[in-house]
Amino acid sequence: MAYAPAGSTTQTPALTHFATVYYERKPLDRLMAKFRFAAICDPHPLPQGSGKTVQFYRFALPGFNTTPAAEGVIGAPVGQSSSTFQATVEQYSDFESGSALMFETDINDSKDQMIDDLSYRASGTVDTIIRTEVDSNTSAQVNPRGVNFSADDSKANVSLLEGINVEPFEGDRYRGILHPYLVYDLITDNTAGGFIDAMKYMAGTQVLNGEVGEVGRVRWLTSTNVKTSGSSPNVLYYAYLFGKHGMGIVDLQGLGPDHITDPKNERFRINFVQGGPNPADPVGEIAGYASYRFVFTAKTLDTTNLRFKIILADASLV
Repeated sequence: MAYAPAGSTTQTPALTHFATVYYERKPLDRLMAKFRFAAICDPHPLPQGSGKTVQFYRFALPGFNTTPAAEGVIGAPVGQSSSTFQATVEQYSDFESGSALMFETDINDSKDQMIDDLSYRASGTVDTIIRTEVDSNTSAQVNPRGVNFSADDSKANVSLLEGINVEPFEGDRYRGILHPYLVYDLITDNTAGGFIDAMKYMAGTQVLNGEVGEVGRVRWLTSTNVKTSGSSPNVLYYAYLFGKHGMGIVDLQGLGPDHITDPKNERFRINFVQGGPNPADPVGEIAGYASYRFVFTAKTLDTTNLRFKIILADASLV
């Protein structure tokens, strides 16, 4: 038995009231980098009211004396010497604002979105300032032992640092930061004494945020916020291997930044100021402002004997 077609459908032009789209209130997640560089730095707070510049100093080591002392003769005293260097803090700030009508009609929470945006921007800014200071030491750059990153790169560069008496961090381990593409090459390197997954030792060890494993006494953290050079298909990814006291960060006390590692689960300290009528905005057109401001710098703590290595390696995955 034949039936007549439906008199009305969702495609009937005359039904202009018909809702065709439902707007999801919650935005989809975004692909966010992880930030690791603060984990390899020494903090050096700068008190407020003390200027913008902190001066560091280091005594020179005395040489060894292999000359026998003459009997009955008072020798010359051993002299001391020192060197100084400085770091100057800078301020960093940004803000977002929204109109009253946008706040009143937006299906999403405009305030939360502004805070999320600026939290990620500020967190990445801090991490990149530290990384840029590390990258400025081009004499720290070395080639990998092979084409791709390997366990041998961990072992060899630890030996190079130990050869100039650079000390490891706590637990007699050095620290490194790798792009995930290089982590793959490290994991698939099957040479003896290779990669040990953090899951295998985390029960008895305080695992660092973002730590993926250990190779050759280096605890490797992973982040996509590393420097690259060249262009596809000839891209080199920078791998960073640090000893203790190689890098410092200076915060102006009370005004330093938050050091966020996982921006999906942590928020930078963002200020939100409710708008409204005021002398600069008499009718209250701007409903709110989200902002951050911090005073901070990163500094290489030993330029005579760099306490880190930067390995420029190819990645087999790309």
